[in-house]
Amino acid sequence: MPAPFSDPIWQKPQSAAAPQALVGGKPVDVVIIGGGIMGLSTALHAARFGFAVQVLEAGRIGQGASGLNGGQVIPGLKYDPEWLLEHFGPERGEILVNFAASTADAVFELIRDEKLAVPFVRNGWIQAAHTETALKAAANRDRQWRNRGADVRLLSQTEIAALTGAQGYLGGWLDRRAGVIDPLAYT
Repeated sequence: MPAPFSDPIWQKPQSAAAPQALVGGKPVDVVIIGGGIMGLSTALHAARFGFAVQVLEAGRIGQGASGLNGGQVIPGLKYDPEWLLEHFGPERGEILVNFAASTADAVFELIRDEKLAVPFVRNGWIQAAHTETALKAAANRDRQWRNRGADVRLLSQTEIAALTGAQGYLGGWLDRRAGVIDPLAYT
């Protein structure tokens, strides 16, 4: 019997690879433990650099968190650009900000470039504000990312109600760089 919450909510893609035994006697440069999104991404990038790669997975590919998540692809980090620059300095902070800005693009470009059969919708992500403090934080986040040219917008109370169907939010923030993928198909 599978462990609770171990079966993905997503349908296994038709082209999913079957588990294979470790190939004996074949030398590899890199062994990746875990066949989730991070392990497979690491394996792909290592192979692109010319390394012979072997992925070891105890269960099925995408069986754990990679196949159990909601598939949200949201750019950014917990902290906004100004915080990163203040805490990591101009050079390292700018590297982190640029990385954070590029994360969603990296996922959607990989799907496109590798011609992956991954259902996705790139229609943005809303961060709803339920208090004045949260609305001020959303306005601050909007200002910082908009100053960097990001496709973002502050939402009024009326706009967020129209977009979400939810009443009671004071406003919110829309980041159009975001979207949703089928994470099991992605793995």
